[in-house]
Amino acid sequence: MTRKSRPAARLNSPDIFHKQILFFVGKGGVGKTTAACSAALTLLDRAERDERIYLFSTDPAHSLADSLGKPVGRRVRQVASHRAARLYACEMDSAAAFEDFKRRYGGVLSEILERGTFLATREIDQFLDLALPGMDEVMALFQLSEIVDAGDYTHIVVDTAPAGHTIRLLELPEVFASWLDALDSLEEKHRFMVIQLTGRHQPDRVAQVLTEFSRKIEAVKGMIGDRSRTAFVMVTNPEHVVREETVRYFQFLQRRQIPVTSLIINRVEPGTKTCDYCRARAAAQAPILKDLARKLSKLAVSRVPLFPGEIRGFDLLRRFRRFAWGAPDRPPTPARMKRGASRVAPRRSVRATSRFDLEPRQILIVGGKGGVGKTTAASALALATAERFPQSAVVVLSTDPAHSLSDALGEHIGEFKKGLAGLPNLDGMEIDSAGRFSAFRHRYESWVDELFASLTAGSRWTIEFDREATRKLLTMAPPGIDEMLGLATIARLLDDQTYRSIVVDTAPSGHLLRLLELPEVALSWVRTLLKLMLEYKQVLHCGDLAKELVSLSKSIKHTLSLLRDSSTTEFLGVAIPEKMSLEETDRLYKQLLRLRIPVHRLLVNSVIPTEPGRRCDFCTARRRQQDEIIRSYHDRFRGLKVFIAPQQLSPIRGPARLRLYFSALTC
Repeated sequence: MTRKSRPAARLNSPDIFHKQILFFVGKGGVGKTTAACSAALTLLDRAERDERIYLFSTDPAHSLADSLGKPVGRRVRQVASHRAARLYACEMDSAAAFEDFKRRYGGVLSEILERGTFLATREIDQFLDLALPGMDEVMALFQLSEIVDAGDYTHIVVDTAPAGHTIRLLELPEVFASWLDALDSLEEKHRFMVIQLTGRHQPDRVAQVLTEFSRKIEAVKGMIGDRSRTAFVMVTNPEHVVREETVRYFQFLQRRQIPVTSLIINRVEPGTKTCDYCRARAAAQAPILKDLARKLSKLAVSRVPLFPGEIRGFDLLRRFRRFAWGAPDRPPTPARMKRGASRVAPRRSVRATSRFDLEPRQILIVGGKGGVGKTTAASALALATAERFPQSAVVVLSTDPAHSLSDALGEHIGEFKKGLAGLPNLDGMEIDSAGRFSAFRHRYESWVDELFASLTAGSRWTIEFDREATRKLLTMAPPGIDEMLGLATIARLLDDQTYRSIVVDTAPSGHLLRLLELPEVALSWVRTLLKLMLEYKQVLHCGDLAKELVSLSKSIKHTLSLLRDSSTTEFLGVAIPEKMSLEETDRLYKQLLRLRIPVHRLLVNSVIPTEPGRRCDFCTARRRQQDEIIRSYHDRFRGLKVFIAPQQLSPIRGPARLRLYFSALTC
């Protein structure tokens, strides 16, 4: 039971801090982690007696430690206290969650498959090893639900992954329910046979586990949808692409009846009277702010101004909350920041000397932390490549579940569109991975129906259970396999020799790494499924579906080799001049080296231009801090060319603005 806390003055949502569970959601890079940490500190400071607050991250690319300025890690640890109240934090350990799931349930799942299918024990173990990756996200929800039920914490604050993958997380109860339904179908055959032989069925460990899973699913649904104890806070910023995704995200949450209460618009330009650059940026944001207020009018909205420096550490997180939830003081100024600028001459800025070279790679993968401008960079580079090499066909494609290519290019792309920006040699693809996998599943189920119609030959014996079980095996595909099938499109496009260059806009780094690690898992899964089909080849011709699996297997294998071929592929890292982005980029770079993905260049977006940085105290303070971070990028990534992209006055949307963005890239 949540204990009642003292209300803060002028909260943007009067009851938000009376909720037991707060989820912070939004597009990557908008400040979700900052808002979540700030909210957790607010709960701590307002706590009565011995309240315990739990701050938890479900984002594979964790940033809690960077935001708090304190180590967090995979085990729950205390990070702050106020009187008798305590704040604890934890970053989800995906690998440990996966191993825990296998340890607790692997044996039971194997028994269910052995009872309900024709698969041999070795094939069952292989199938489960492939199906279980991704259960870490399910376990995260289960863990949260168990923490809520245990009542050990007065409040729980959840920092989520970027929008596209949080949508998948919120859909997991239904996905897991479907998975459970498949398991129950497999077990139904065993229950039927036991009843036929003994006259009754005594529930065993398998039945207990299935019941336990059902209970957990219902508990998770209750936790997410309970308006009396749960609130979702959306975080955004006044940029065009972010605005579009925020509106779509809100509509998704509304359709699922998820209790969204408020919206934080972060990084609103102060528009100082003395700086033309600040005024122009504020003018560009004004229509976006107006549109957000109109389209999200059901939410209580607060605006947090752009700070001169990065918001890290408890002092600045507490300043953030004054604008997000309390009675704000004057807007942050350089003189009032802990590391603010003085009127002394600024340190020498990082100077750029050379332009971005369009190397004729076949595959350019653009990736980084959410919200750093990956889609802008991918769109601009694809456009520039198509214009530089008019005789070469270029395609820009998105593997991010939350597509933004259409927003960046200013025209609807969808699954496929030719002639982007009026260029006959530039095409676009926003791959509907989930839709493609759904169509494949339908073809597989049709094959199963045809197979068992041949096997039964009119018999009504228990083979019907086998039909349903085999039909639902595809439900237990490895989570993320749909995105892998979308990524395999790259190999097919190259094999068809349709395109000379492919530019890939990827999901945020945490989920990108999972996707890059998936080809070998996907390859094994496809081979296992194909082997299952070939076991029945004497009964029924496998036909086009088997050919499709063979082709898919080749494409995945080819994709894996292409991603590691430095003569074919380059990974372009994208970042922004902030400490948190620097640390995340460093972690991403090390993982890419481990995966043998070639990286040669790094692009740092949103750098304040030098000229306004000389005339405006606010811009001077921001540029000075940015220069320090840019120098750190050069020092930390000595083997890479580091390019910078100046921050633009207007939203980077459409061919003209993308050309301007590309022309300003320098090293």
